Order: sequence, then C-alpha cells, then structure tokens
Amino acid sequence: MLDNIIKAYLYQQYNDDSNLQALIDAYNKLAQEIYDWMAGANLPVFIGGYNAGDQLRWIAKGIYGVDPPVLVSRKVRVFGPYNTLMFNQIPFDGRLISDESEQVTASDDLFKRIMTWNFYKGDGFEFTIPWLKRRIMRFLTGADGVDVLNDQHWSVSVLFSDDGASISIIKGFRKLTNAAVYDSFAFNTMVLNQKDSVFIKSDEYEFAYLFKQAFDSGLLHMPFYQSVSVSIVG
Repeated sequence: MLDNIIKAYLYQQYNDDSNLQALIDAYNKLAQEIYDWMAGANLPVFIGGYNAGDQLRWIAKGIYGVDPPVLVSRKVRVFGPYNTLMFNQIPFDGRLISDESEQVTASDDLFKRIMTWNFYKGDGFEFTIPWLKRRIMRFLTGADGVDVLNDQHWSVSVLFSDDGASISIIKGFRKLTNAAVYDSFAFNTMVLNQKDSVFIKSDEYEFAYLFKQAFDSGLLHMPFYQSVSVSIVG
C-alpha cells in the first residue's frame, strides 16, 4: 500500500495564481489525511477491537452487505387445559394462544461472531463434522469474532438423521464418582460394570444460548438445506 496519495496539481497556465495553488494544496492535505485514516482504520477488518458501534454497522453494510442482526426469542404459551388459568378468564373448553416473542438487537461482540461465522474461509470449503464443530467452537469462544485454536470440541455433538441435523452443546462435564471395580464394594451392593457419576455445570460457554437464538433466527448460514435443531445441555 502506498504511503502517499497521487497529488492533484494545477495546469501550467494557472501556476501563477496563488489562490488556486492554495486551494490545490489544501485539497491535497485533506485528501492525504483521509487516506491516512482509511489506511489505519482497517475497515474490512471487523474482528477484534478495530471497529465498533455505528462504524461497525457502516462497514458491515457497505463492504459486506449485511444489516445489524436482530435476535428473535419466540415463546408461545397455550392456555385452555385445566389449571392453566384462573376461573372465568376464558370460556369453558376455550383456547387462548399468547405470543410472547421478543426482538433484541445484537451487541457488537455477537454481531462480529455472526459475521465471522458467515464470512470466515479459513476452514476450507469441504464439509465435515469436525469442520462444523470448529465453527461452532469459534462462535462460542472467539470474543469479537476472533479466530481461536479450537481442536478440542468434545462439548459439541452433531448428529444427522432423516429429520435433519441435531446440534447439542454440552455446558459442563460428567465426573465419575463410583465404579464397580473388583474388591472396592461389598457383595450385592452394586451390579457388574455399574458406574455412578454426576453432571457438573459450567459457565465456560456463555454464548451457547445466544448461538441457539442466532440459529433459530436464521442468522447463521449452513452449507446444506436440511433442517437444523440446536439444544443446550446443562
């Protein structure tokens, strides 16, 4: 990238006009300042702390053609079965459906994670299960959309069936508390190969629920047309 702009200049016949020369000099100075700002602003780089707020939305629309995402939290409640409402609120054997959906504009951090999901090309173009898991882990752990080393993605489960794809994010881990090891328990107190464990919840993947909301809102593109369901375990 050049350090300086190609400067404007007067035609030879106007070189003796000091006012016109002052105008050209001021124009070149202003153009150089704008060029320096654009070179240092890293406008195409939306990840990290380079751009935020209105500037992030400006470059997202102008360069990438996307608008600020809106998360839709859809919740429908059905009233009518016995003991779902107080008496005399609806007619007997009546039915009432209440739509309690909410729309929330995504934060800059979430916006950048969504853009990284849709525009990141570093994983290549060949779809595999590890390919999808890496993208999910990058979304969950990459603050402000930054790429992270995510080879350990055991907390993400992806299953395919005739009904489509099922993605499960496990927010925690299972700890073995007891096992039927020979001579470690009294007779008739445990069965052969019995194992006892507890599930310990973790706050490590705090963006898991936002990932589900973004997916349910249609903000995250997938390379296939099967239906996808996302569930959070823990």
